[in-house]
Amino acid sequence: MNTMFLRPRACVGLLLLLGAGAAPAVPSATVPWIKVDQFGYQPAMQKVAVIVDPQAGFNAAEAFAPGTGSGQYQIRRWADDVVVHTGTLQPWKSGATHAQSGDRGWHYDFSALTAAGAYYIWDSARQVGSGRFEIGSAVYAPVLRHAVRMFYHQRLNHAKVAPYVDARWADAAAYERPGQDRSATSRWAKGQAATARDLSGGWMDAGDTNKYVTFAQSAVLQLLDAYRMSPAVFRDDFGIPESGNGLPDLLDELKWELDFLRRMQDASGTHGLFLKVGVDNYTDISPPSADARPRYYLPECTSATLAGAAMFGAAHVVYRGFASQAAGAADLLARAEAAWARAKLTTSGFTVFQTACDDGDIKAGDADVDAQGQLESSVLAAIALYEATGKAEYRAHVEANYARVRPYSLWWWGPYWAPMQVALLRHAGQPGVSASVASNLRSQKSWQSGVISLTDFNGGTNGTDLYRAHLADAEFNWGHNMTRSNAGLINLDFEAFGINSTSAALYRRIAEQHLHWLHGANPMGLVMLSNMASAGAESSLSEIYHTWFAHGTVWDSTRTSARGPAPGYLAGGPNTTYTGSVAGLASQPPQKAYKDWNTGWPENSWEVTEPAIYYQAAYVQLLARLMGTADTQAPTAPARLTASAITRNSATLSWSAGRDNVGVVGHDLYSGSTLLGGGLLGTSRLITGLSCNTSYTLTLRARDLAGQVSAASTALTLKTAACS
Repeated sequence: MNTMFLRPRACVGLLLLLGAGAAPAVPSATVPWIKVDQFGYQPAMQKVAVIVDPQAGFNAAEAFAPGTGSGQYQIRRWADDVVVHTGTLQPWKSGATHAQSGDRGWHYDFSALTAAGAYYIWDSARQVGSGRFEIGSAVYAPVLRHAVRMFYHQRLNHAKVAPYVDARWADAAAYERPGQDRSATSRWAKGQAATARDLSGGWMDAGDTNKYVTFAQSAVLQLLDAYRMSPAVFRDDFGIPESGNGLPDLLDELKWELDFLRRMQDASGTHGLFLKVGVDNYTDISPPSADARPRYYLPECTSATLAGAAMFGAAHVVYRGFASQAAGAADLLARAEAAWARAKLTTSGFTVFQTACDDGDIKAGDADVDAQGQLESSVLAAIALYEATGKAEYRAHVEANYARVRPYSLWWWGPYWAPMQVALLRHAGQPGVSASVASNLRSQKSWQSGVISLTDFNGGTNGTDLYRAHLADAEFNWGHNMTRSNAGLINLDFEAFGINSTSAALYRRIAEQHLHWLHGANPMGLVMLSNMASAGAESSLSEIYHTWFAHGTVWDSTRTSARGPAPGYLAGGPNTTYTGSVAGLASQPPQKAYKDWNTGWPENSWEVTEPAIYYQAAYVQLLARLMGTADTQAPTAPARLTASAITRNSATLSWSAGRDNVGVVGHDLYSGSTLLGGGLLGTSRLITGLSCNTSYTLTLRARDLAGQVSAASTALTLKTAACS
C-alpha cells in the first residue's frame, strides 16, 4: 500500500473552551483526502463526503487507499467519540480517474444523520479521520457574517477601528488628503481646482483601490437580490458601525456604496454618472491609509449612467419597504428616473452608446462596457423602474428589447448574466406585463438546456463529477468562483420561480453541492475564502492578491506573516487561462489550476487569487439563499378601498394596507384588468388622468419584497364628475 500522509489534529482552542480536564475525543490523525464541507451542513442537506486517491496534477505523488469494506466508514461525535453513523464507500465510476480533477475516489453518504452537533469522519480500517464539521440550522451564520463584512473592509474614506474590526486589520481612513477622494480632479485636467469633486465613499473594487460605477452594477444588484430572496438571514448585528440601527447590516453596507454612486451622479451636473475614480500608476501601497497619491476621475459616460439607473431603481424597490428609509428610497427613485432620462438623451433613444470613455490612464481595470452590455443595463433599469412605478414607458422598453439581451438572445441560460436572469423572471410576474412576454420569459427552452449543459442537471444520477458539482472545463477561467456561485444560483432560480417545479429538490441539491465545493469539498481541500479558521475551516486561503494584504507586508499570509489577510474574502479561483510565469499551473487538471499565493508580476497571482466585490456578491447570495427559506407567503389583500374628492379627472383613494410576513413594498391599482398604477406606497394616493363622466371598477393588490401578489381587494366603483 502507498504511504499515507498523516497530520495531527490541533485542539488547543478546544481545550481552552472545554477546560483542561475535558479534552475532546478528536481523531488521532487526519488526512487531506477525506473531503467535506469544512463548516458543515444544515440538517436537511444531502451530506456526501468525497474520499480521493490523487492520480494526476500537483499532488499526484500522494496516495490514499481507504477502507472499502462493509461499514468501515463512520461518523463520530467530536466531543466523546461515539459512533453515530456507519456506511460503506461507494466507488465513483468503478474506480475510474476523474479527468477534470485528476483524482479517483469514493462517496460516503451520511445524509441520514440530521442531529445537531460537531462530528468527524473516521476510516476504521486505516485509523485516520477528517477534520471537524458541524450539523445545525445555523452552521453557516458565522461564514455569512465574515463574507458580508468583506465589504466593510473594502470601504474607502472610512476608518476601520475597534470595536468594528479586529486590531489586526485596523486602518485609518484612506484617501482623505487634499487632491484625493474628497477633491478628486479630472483625468483630463489633473490638479486643476475647477474640476475638483467630492467622490468619497464606496468600496474598493477588488485587489486595487479604484472605484468603478460599471463594475459595481452586478455586485449591487446581486446583493439586493440576496436580500430580496432571503431577508431573514441578514441580521442587524454583523459588527459594523451601523449595527443596531434597525436596518439589516447588508443594506447598511449597500448604502455606503449607493452614497458614493449618488456623488458620482451629483458631480456631473447633468444627472449622468461619472465612470470611475482611481490613481494613474500601478504602485502598490499598504495599508490604504498610507497612500498619498492624487486621485482622478473619468467624467460622465453612457455606460455609467445606465448602470446607475439600474442600481438606483433596484435599490429603491428594496429600501421603500422600510419606514425609516422612505426619504432615501424616494431619492433613489428620483435619481434612477433622472439617469434614465439622461441616458435616453445621450444614447439617442438607446441606440448609440459611448464605448471608449476609459483610455487606461487611471489604472487598472478598463471600465468601458460595449454596446450590448449597455443595452442590457437599460433593460435592467427599465425592469426596476417598471416595478417601482408601473409606468408604461419602462414596460415598453423591456418588451421591445428583452429578446435582444443575454441570456435570452443566446438561448443559453448561463452563469454570466445572473442579475439579468433574475430580473427577467421577476418581470414576468409583474402586473400589466404582456401575457406572451411573460410566457416567453418563463418557458424558453434554453432554461433547461442551459442548465443541463452548464451544471449537469442529470449529474445527481449519472455522476459526471467526482466532486458532485459539475462545471464544464471552459468555465475554469478568471473569476471561476463567481461562475460557480452563479451556477448554483441558476438552480435556485429554477426553484424560486417555479421553472420545472417537479425537479425543485434536485435543483436545490445541485446548488448545495456547489457551495460545499467552495467550502473545501474540492481537489485542493481548500475553503475558497481567506483566513476562516475562526469560523471552523481546517484549511482556508492563507493569501490573496490585494493591495492591502500584499506580498511582503504583515498581512501577507496566515502561514508566515503576523496577521494574514482579513477573513471572508472569496478569491477568483482555479484558472486554466492563467498567463503568469508559474510553471505548470495552467496545465493542471481544471479543478486543480490553483495556487495559494499573492506574488505580483511576472507571476501574476491576480489571475487566480484576487478577490472582487462582484465575486463576493454572487457567493453571498448563494450562501444566503441556501441558509434561508424562500419567502413563499403572499401578502393579504388590502381592505377598505374608498374614494374621496372625486373630480372630472381625479380622485383620492385610501385603503388599509395588506399585511405580509416580511413586508409589503407597494400596491398595484387596477381598473378592471388594466393597471392604473404600480408600486403605490402608503395608504392613500391622488389618482389623475381619469376621464370625465366615466365609471371605474377599481381593485388593489399588495406586493411583497419577493414579488408575490395578494388577492384583489373588494372592488370599488366610482364615477367621475360630469364633463363641463
